[in-house]
Order: sequence, then structure tokens, then C-alpha cells
Amino acid sequence: MHNNLLYRKIFITAALTFFCLGYLDGLGIGTVLAAFTMGKVVGIIGTYTDKFFYFETYKTLKKTDKEIK
Repeated sequence: MHNNLLYRKIFITAALTFFCLGYLDGLGIGTVLAAFTMGKVVGIIGTYTDKFFYFETYKTLKKTDKEIK
């Protein structure tokens, strides 16, 4: 199911590029490879980063600050 959504996004990008410009300029193999691999790479880097840092949202920090006072 996830790959189907990815293919749809690539198709929509190619169609919009073609209809707006009249040709597929700038939509090469690098763009397609980046679309396939970028999400996975960001996930791996995020998991690695979470081992060293702890992230909290502003709302969580604000709530903790009120509990301290």
C-alpha cells in the first residue's frame, strides 16, 4: 500500500511538471531515486539521533514548568 502511494506521488509530480512546463525538464533519475530513498534515510537518521538526544515539544515543556511552580 505504501509503494502505491509513492508511485501516485511521482506520477502527480510528473503530470504537473508536464502540464505546467509542457515537457519533463528537471524530473530525471535523481529525482525518482530521491523520492524512493529519502523517507527511509530520514527515518534511519532520526532513529540514530534519538539515541543521543531527547526531544520535547513546547507544550510538554510548558506543562512541566507549571507543575514545578
